[in-house]
Amino acid sequence: MSQNWQQPQQPGGYPQQPGGYPQQPAPPQQAGGYGSAQQPGYGYPQGQPQQPQPQYGGGFPPPAPPAGRPGNPLLAVGAALVATIVGAFLYAFLLSAMADTDKTPPEVTQFAYAGVVVGALIGLAVAKLGGRNTGLWVVGAVLALAAVFLGELYGYAMILHDVMSNYADKIGGGASSQVLSSNEIFFDHFSDLWKSWKEDSDALTYIFMALAPVAAVSTAYRISNR
Repeated sequence: MSQNWQQPQQPGGYPQQPGGYPQQPAPPQQAGGYGSAQQPGYGYPQGQPQQPQPQYGGGFPPPAPPAGRPGNPLLAVGAALVATIVGAFLYAFLLSAMADTDKTPPEVTQFAYAGVVVGALIGLAVAKLGGRNTGLWVVGAVLALAAVFLGELYGYAMILHDVMSNYADKIGGGASSQVLSSNEIFFDHFSDLWKSWKEDSDALTYIFMALAPVAAVSTAYRISNR
């Protein structure tokens, strides 16, 4: 009997593919799955440097810069009160200096910039010493209005004093000794002074007075935001 002929095995023990050709082994896989060696601990192919990452102390972003220098409300209010008194006297002096007391009745010149200057002075004191405090801005606006109001009344008292002095000089006979001073008119006869001022005031007077608190708030806002 004839035996079935078998093809001899190829050396090396590789299995054969159909058709009689030996099956070659697959090339070894490199670690990382990308065809190139990886650096330990990074996960990036070799030859590609990793981008540096920003680092913060403790893993947190840096703290925000401070909001600004804190103010002193009490000192700011005190300085605003001083500015109110000074502004009121300056306003009254300017009002009296620009009035024509030789005429009958006296001619009083209304001006807007004096109230604006007084309000800006008070707003500057509030913002410089009080910091960014909107409550102090309201206090400054009230004090600016009070400064212009007191300046109007005391200036009107100075004008009445000048009018009475001029009249006493004309009639003579020791009438000058009976003339009331500006302080006496303002403090001892305030009700009469208030009535006279209210009768002589017009819409323009109140408009100019309203400019003072506006200037105070505007100045405090600009100074605080610098």
